Amino acid sequence: MRSKLLNSVMLAFAVLLEVGNLLFVSSPWRRLGLGVWLLVIVIALASQLELGKVFGLLPTARYGHRRFLGLRSSVTELLAEVRRLNWLVVDLDRGFRNRETVSKDIESSDRRLRELLGLIQESAGRPAEGLAGDAYPGLSPAPETGGDEPGRETATE
Repeated sequence: MRSKLLNSVMLAFAVLLEVGNLLFVSSPWRRLGLGVWLLVIVIALASQLELGKVFGLLPTARYGHRRFLGLRSSVTELLAEVRRLNWLVVDLDRGFRNRETVSKDIESSDRRLRELLGLIQESAGRPAEGLAGDAYPGLSPAPETGGDEPGRETATE
């Protein structure tokens, strides 16, 4: 790799050659051919200098860093644990694991899921008092009323 100073000097020289091509070459076909080659050189040299980041043209320079990294990593861990639980059940159904080992793994996974839910609540700005249903009283299940379906009232009541 070349140094940035050498790259900048070569870029400036290529731009000057391009300007000279436009001003002093009289034949349109020669001007076009030389201009295209010089343009390729200018683009290649400019891309090595990362001028897009300097001028804010690239999305990485414009949007900055990602927000809520803690929440994102906690949710990713939660999804990985759910996938692991799924494969435990699939292995049990296929006969690759015995029921006692799977039940112990499910109990440990249940504890881990509760820990992750607490981490997610803390990362989201909620206190980790318990599970989601405990922390949000409006989300608790409705009491059974004796209708046809649990949680639904019938028209006669």
